[in-house]
Amino acid sequence: WKLMKKLLLIATVYRCGERIYSTIPELSTILDIDLLVINQMSSKCAWYGDVDPRKAFHNSYDKYFDNIYDAGMQSVNTVFINNVINGISQYDLILYDDNRIGQGIDKIYTIANNNNIPMIGCTHGAGRSDIKGLGKVYDYLFAFGNTDVNVHGMNPYIKKVGIPSNDVLKTYKQTNEHILVIVNFLGNRASKPSISVHVDKDFISHVGLKQLQKEFNKKIVFKLKSRQDYPYPERDISYLHSIIDGELDYEIVIDGDNNKLIAESFIVISCPSTLSFKPIQLGIPTVLIKGTQSPSVYFDSFTGLVDLDTQVIFNEIQRQYDHGKDIQFILDNIEGGIDFNSTEHFIKAIQEII
Repeated sequence: WKLMKKLLLIATVYRCGERIYSTIPELSTILDIDLLVINQMSSKCAWYGDVDPRKAFHNSYDKYFDNIYDAGMQSVNTVFINNVINGISQYDLILYDDNRIGQGIDKIYTIANNNNIPMIGCTHGAGRSDIKGLGKVYDYLFAFGNTDVNVHGMNPYIKKVGIPSNDVLKTYKQTNEHILVIVNFLGNRASKPSISVHVDKDFISHVGLKQLQKEFNKKIVFKLKSRQDYPYPERDISYLHSIIDGELDYEIVIDGDNNKLIAESFIVISCPSTLSFKPIQLGIPTVLIKGTQSPSVYFDSFTGLVDLDTQVIFNEIQRQYDHGKDIQFILDNIEGGIDFNSTEHFIKAIQEII
């Protein structure tokens, strides 16, 4: 069954869009797809990490697009829409990889709305389950799971699609090679007031990495976050080196294959970020540190969310080893998360809307 209708995919931020990009090959079997890149996904934006994931994106997916349009770093305007894209009315559906209002997406939405073209937004991440953009940049929100629906009062315009990119985790071999520490904010720069815990000397000491390494004889791998608003990865790496005990056997990574990195982990210690759903789905003991991320409707109820206290962290690691994968948490938060079939839910929602 093939719908020869047209989809415009708007890609703006790799870190959040990555969750749905894996559906592109299957989407192409039911829709003709054009791609519009803006902001961080634009070729005009210098990458701010150590490995540019946009190259892998284009190598994997460009063959599925009929046309590719690059709007650059600035907001999309009507001149670009009319003269470069040749208008919005040619499309039957628009899929936006974020749910935030910005980059001129509201202009596209207005035109789409005037032409009765449905527009879909996608949940930005674990700290942002809001529907402020409903009726402004999207008609439907593709969200992770039941938690989103419950928070917003069973809103019929919220569709549960899980995290399609996590489906591939089932193909990775789990090797227990290292203890992974996923870093949000380091102590070398200010952050928003809701972040009360930074990765600094105090964090390194209280998280108990030396004891964990001595107990399990595993390398510590620190996963840093590349940031457009602070494009100085070398400063972050230098700072992290300066606060880590010289006796610790460790490695620092920034960009790369996050699925492989997590699948090879023995224990994961992280901020409550969307990335931490991956080890939870795989059943890897995952401890989230309170205060390292803004409050989250997803992780505030996670049993593994604990204070920065060495003994509490060790107790939680042991508890998870004893009890195994947190099935109920996954069922509550990620549609298709247990069977790694979120893509099926995603495609079904697309078909219902189109």
